[in-house]
Amino acid sequence: MTTDIHKELEEEYDRFIEFGGLLDRQMRKYLVQYLQNKFMPDRHLIPEINDKYYGYFRQALDQIFIIDGLQDVLGQNNLIKKRVILDTIYWLKKAYKKVRAKHPYEDEERRLEGWSVTPLAAFLKRWHALPLYLQNTYRRDEINTQFFADKWESLIRSEDIREISKEDLSTINLLLHDILAQWDALLYAKILEFQMTKFQEEQDAYIDFVSHKVEEYNKLKDLIEPFSDYFGWDMSRKLWQKTSFDLIDQYNKLLDDEKSIKKLADLLGSMREAELEMEEETYEKTIVRQEWVRDELLKSEIVGTQTSDQLSHMLSSEAGLLSDSDTESYFLKKYADKKLLTFRYEDRKLIKSTDHVTEVNQKVKQKEKGPFIICIDTSESMDGQPEKIAKVMTLGVLKMSMHQNRQAYLINFSTGVKTLDLYNIAESIDQIADFLQMSFYGGTDATLALYEAMRQLDSENYEDADILMVSDFVMYRLDDDVKQQIKHYQVNKNTQFHALAIGDQANSDVLDYFDTNWQYNPKEKGIVKALTSGLKDIGERM
Repeated sequence: MTTDIHKELEEEYDRFIEFGGLLDRQMRKYLVQYLQNKFMPDRHLIPEINDKYYGYFRQALDQIFIIDGLQDVLGQNNLIKKRVILDTIYWLKKAYKKVRAKHPYEDEERRLEGWSVTPLAAFLKRWHALPLYLQNTYRRDEINTQFFADKWESLIRSEDIREISKEDLSTINLLLHDILAQWDALLYAKILEFQMTKFQEEQDAYIDFVSHKVEEYNKLKDLIEPFSDYFGWDMSRKLWQKTSFDLIDQYNKLLDDEKSIKKLADLLGSMREAELEMEEETYEKTIVRQEWVRDELLKSEIVGTQTSDQLSHMLSSEAGLLSDSDTESYFLKKYADKKLLTFRYEDRKLIKSTDHVTEVNQKVKQKEKGPFIICIDTSESMDGQPEKIAKVMTLGVLKMSMHQNRQAYLINFSTGVKTLDLYNIAESIDQIADFLQMSFYGGTDATLALYEAMRQLDSENYEDADILMVSDFVMYRLDDDVKQQIKHYQVNKNTQFHALAIGDQANSDVLDYFDTNWQYNPKEKGIVKALTSGLKDIGERM
């Protein structure tokens, strides 16, 4: 955790301990130690205190911090960690204040308080009401009111305190304190149980809230994976103080079209695939082998015995079975079962063989990827959500390029063009933010943007670049000269022109000149479709 965040948390801890309004100061200090232990267990120990309230709060905090995925999120972002800690402290104070504000035993609590301050002289006149009320409120096994009633009956022989001995008055007073103490304990237990039930409801609601936030964070990270590292919950960068994006609101809007954004993110994800390709090399080779092989037809020497039905190799002992009629049938059975004991002959000869084998060798080759040119439409027809989506998508592509150490050329166009040549994207974030903040709000003239893009194709830095245009493509036509130049670069330089059409009013005649077309309609949930094939080319070539 950074020094500044740590300092802010320590100040918040101190304020909570001194002015938290939760339990007492010592208990608030214990709760702070618990929170500190959760994030720095090597420096802070969790205190063991035998207090019901502390036990409930500690159990609640345990349930919060075992929310599935929370610790992973907190480990990824210190600002989120700070926010969760501050939110949890605020929730503790609010929940405690809420559960203590009102309970259904307020009338009984006032009765207890009234009996506690009743003078002994007044008690002697109305003591019958106390055991009667408690008898109707609690079971006998909870408080034995009959015992106290009998005792007072025998001791209180007059309502005039002057007529009762000091010794009996002392006993009456002790019995009164005893029954009030038992009543106080029973009432406190009921109030505590009610408060903890309400606190459990508050706890469940807060756990649901945090769980939803964790789920939302992870969903956003998955949906916008190509640029999630760049966004996230970290709002500390000056970059976002400069741009007009309200990122959280933007995320919520993007989530309304979850499937569409997922597909758009997949498009960017394909651009970020590992820059490796497999190279295959096919060749033939000749293998010469020499080996000894057995030839059963050649007999050179006896190497042992075996069981078989070969009569020519039969041992003389087996033939002896035929000499006696008693053993002849045994011989015939052994012959039929191929169990005759026979000599085993073996001969070997050296054989040479030649094999021709075709092999394919694969090796990983670094795949070269050149620079790219992005044309962003910020005309009046793109005002609102389409323009923001175009800029968010552009940021995603630029984020991808940082990891690939590639150049990029940005063209912001409407009726005119503004350009930004990025030699080192990773060191140009604020410059990119300023550039993307521009909006012309004029007409759409893609011709100028394409002229500028193709002018860069003739330069040394961008001659191998491909072009991605993000626009609603609400335009009349392209100049014939532009169309001819596009065809020239496609045929002669193998340049790829990609189009991301935002909305449903795109001019199909214009899109026909692009190699790959994608369409996204922010007004209709789930409308993301490829107009032509070849989407993978974007990731492979850009």
